[in-house]
Amino acid sequence: MFSGTRHSVFLFVAASLLMGVMPVCLLSQETDEEQEEEGIRDNSFLIEEAYNQEPGVVQTILNAIPSWDHDGGIRHTAFDFVFTQEWPVFSQRHQFSYSLPMLYSAERAEDNSLVQAQGFGDLFLNYRYQLSNGEGPWPAMAPRFSTILRTGEGVGGCKCDKVGYQLNLPVSKEFEHWAVHGNAGWTSIRGLQCAIPELPPVCRAINGYNLGGSVIRFVRPNFHLMLESVAFWNAEVTPQLEEENAFEWILSPGFRWAPYTQGSTQWVVGMGVPVGLTRDAPDVGLFLYMSMEQRFWKERK
Repeated sequence: MFSGTRHSVFLFVAASLLMGVMPVCLLSQETDEEQEEEGIRDNSFLIEEAYNQEPGVVQTILNAIPSWDHDGGIRHTAFDFVFTQEWPVFSQRHQFSYSLPMLYSAERAEDNSLVQAQGFGDLFLNYRYQLSNGEGPWPAMAPRFSTILRTGEGVGGCKCDKVGYQLNLPVSKEFEHWAVHGNAGWTSIRGLQCAIPELPPVCRAINGYNLGGSVIRFVRPNFHLMLESVAFWNAEVTPQLEEENAFEWILSPGFRWAPYTQGSTQWVVGMGVPVGLTRDAPDVGLFLYMSMEQRFWKERK
């Protein structure tokens, strides 16, 4: 399923932590004139918020996502680690980001046999445009277009050497003590290649859709309670060239906390408990979150 050794997982996690922490240590301290930033924004877990990074401020995000599922006597355990960085492009209107996951999975059958796999997932290169900033009666909107580079290997003999694409529309609106967010998106991966022994390989295209929303309660400026819900409709191709439709619906309560905020520097940690509401979704999991925002260059006056 995935290539690599177990040590590569730990090396990837360590390298991601170093990339996130090192800029904070190397950059000079901000001036006293900068006022302390209050509140938390753009730090959701399953739902994407419609706020781009401020000019000169870069965000590094680390996610650790273990999950557990039991289906037909087979116990499935998965662990995903995702490294993301978001960079403003000259202004808050344009943003570039990339995400690279490291994946591990294990399946244990009733006869106690164990199958394990691990390796890199697909690399996402993302561009977001701040269509509206949420001021006035209109909500914030930041449509995103992503190119999916197939750096991960396929499952069950299926692979794809071509790129995929994803569109997502985040919409956000803040009130005095609440915020609501909504997402709607579409994913297409073309040229999926499946091979059956003694038969020529066949290429198919698969499409998927996502829809979700969240409600966030501002208990304190630096502590929020969260309730997120997301659904995925995915068309999958089996090694037997049969198309299957999977529907995953997940509900996740959680919290986020900013233990340190000073000027443009903010550290946020959080945790969610995703619960699968459909058969195709994992039974239960954890979503462990950490992000670091730091100014890389001074804002033009």
